[in-house]
Amino acid sequence: MSDIMNIDSIISRLLEAEGFPKCKRDANFDKCLVDAVNKAIVLLKDGNKEFGIPPLEPLSVKKLVIDAGNAPINLRQALKNLKVHDMISTSKILRYRTDLDKHLIICESRTDRIEMIGEYEMSGRILLLPITGHGKANVTLVNTKIEHRLIGEPFEKDGVKYMRLKDYRVSFDPKRVYVNFENLFNDKTLSDGMNSFLNENWETVFNELKPGYAKSFGLIFRELSNKLFEKVPFDNIFLS
Repeated sequence: MSDIMNIDSIISRLLEAEGFPKCKRDANFDKCLVDAVNKAIVLLKDGNKEFGIPPLEPLSVKKLVIDAGNAPINLRQALKNLKVHDMISTSKILRYRTDLDKHLIICESRTDRIEMIGEYEMSGRILLLPITGHGKANVTLVNTKIEHRLIGEPFEKDGVKYMRLKDYRVSFDPKRVYVNFENLFNDKTLSDGMNSFLNENWETVFNELKPGYAKSFGLIFRELSNKLFEKVPFDNIFLS
């Protein structure tokens, strides 16, 4: 038991040294969590070696694969070697709703700008128009509402309770999306024309691709969140 208490003490001192704010599970818990997580986002922007969290600004993503198989969009879009800019520095938590007895955390946030820059491969059809290509890509979401639904499960390690996320569901609601895919059809004139079409019809196109983006980012956020949740005891994150 002394070893467990020593580990808890080390973690508590580490959290305090890193400046992570903590909240008590009382009537003001959800409100406290808004302020605490907004501060934690700033602290984690450059990553944290102690918890194995990589730099989040920009966030490096090896690959996203987005499939939309229903009319009017039948498309496979693979984005590789992405750098995701501004997602952390322009984000603000607006609201929390929690049920820690069920290990459920629901968060609403707003992000001014999410810019994804990398390489792409794409093939399929959009509104009966064939589309194919590979090259450099830029996908930018502006003024985006995001709902985060964290679904956890408890587990014990050395007699101490922890929580891991078994699911992290994300929904995106941007006010505008801008895209630029270089080298579509291997022809600059056709590429410029299709990019203009995609930007003029961004809402129709993105609404079909949105579930794929949400699923991919949910997996990324779950992996990053569990680096903290699986190392810090439940009662050290959410004070009883």
